[in-house]
Amino acid sequence: ELYDNAGGDLAEDAARKLLGRIGLAAQADNPAQTLSGGEKNLLSLARALLSRPDLLILDEPGNHLDMAGLAWLEDFLKSYPCTMLIVSHDRRLLDQTVDSIIEMDSGEVTLYKGNYSQYRLERLKRAASQGQTWKADQEHIARLEALVKKFAEIARARPDPAWGKRLRARRSQLARVKAEAETRPDLGNLDAKIVFDGQKSAADLAVVVDSYNKRFGTEILLENSAFTLLNGDRAALVGPNGSGKTSFLRDLVHEGSWENPNLRIGPSMRVGYCAQQQEVFNPDDTVEQAFLKILATPAEVQKHLSRFLFGYKDLQKKIGSMSGGELNRLQFARAAAQKANFLVLDEPTNHLDIPSREAIEDALDEFEGTVLVVSHDRYFLDKVVDRVIFIRDKRMNEYEGSFSEYWRDTGREDMLSRAETSVR
Repeated sequence: ELYDNAGGDLAEDAARKLLGRIGLAAQADNPAQTLSGGEKNLLSLARALLSRPDLLILDEPGNHLDMAGLAWLEDFLKSYPCTMLIVSHDRRLLDQTVDSIIEMDSGEVTLYKGNYSQYRLERLKRAASQGQTWKADQEHIARLEALVKKFAEIARARPDPAWGKRLRARRSQLARVKAEAETRPDLGNLDAKIVFDGQKSAADLAVVVDSYNKRFGTEILLENSAFTLLNGDRAALVGPNGSGKTSFLRDLVHEGSWENPNLRIGPSMRVGYCAQQQEVFNPDDTVEQAFLKILATPAEVQKHLSRFLFGYKDLQKKIGSMSGGELNRLQFARAAAQKANFLVLDEPTNHLDIPSREAIEDALDEFEGTVLVVSHDRYFLDKVVDRVIFIRDKRMNEYEGSFSEYWRDTGREDMLSRAETSVR
């Protein structure tokens, strides 16, 4: 009975069809531990779907997927006929797949109708209204506090029981108004004061890549690739997982110079690098030791890092003990301390919550220098870049426009078709 209830003789065929549906048909006979992080995510999804659920609960389903995988996942979730509860920091995925948002904040749960962008707009509207009420309540409290202070002075000067009674009444009123007052509106990470101080160089050229090649052993990743970044450009480098994006950024940072004929970096460019593997720090250093290599005094280090939400106690933590999100914030803090005017960012929003991502986006919006970024966070790319360099057929190609325009015109169809071809 158990065998029949589990699908019996048809179970293997059903499993293979489902693996084909989620793009893992070519991996069906491979040991599960050999799969990539994104493939393991899809495998978990397939196992959940085998029970034909009425409720599907997904915890960060887009982790480790490249853009083709994310686009496929969006299409799949939109078409799958069941109720879904999704936890995700991928704001684009939420925009495409959900019709309500449950916000958990400070012990309270609030339901918003609509996708992420609609939720954010409604939250800002509520915060604005809440802010007006909060301001009025604070003015009322200030008036009552002044009145209580005045009555207390009179009661001390006049031993009249009537004034003591009036003072107690005003104090009770003040306590009641404070208890009932609107809380201060939360618009996100209000404590973050992230600023990138690097100014745009007066020179014209930031980067000139010419006849760049990259291979691992006999495998060619990139060949005869070229592009140019002018000062102030904000460009995304996109391509499938394994296409050589991170390898190229490492080469650019570690080998690039004005004298390198393949990877020319303008002589006035000061590079700030945020690495995906976060290898820019010595794991045995404390946070303070790492930043005393850039800044002059412990007081200067503490003041600088406080803008990136690090407290005094964090300064003595070993770099190797920090979480992924803390290391990413430290990398941004390092780039800011270096006064970088050319930011090279490899998956900079990994491990960060949404308020931290939005604080970084706001800081980059004010940044006057040059940005080259690799990211799977499509919402982030839309806010940060105005050019796209995409890898196709082992070459780098340029698209003038935002990420959404690139994705609409060529990126989505191109990546999905290549993903389907690789599966076949």
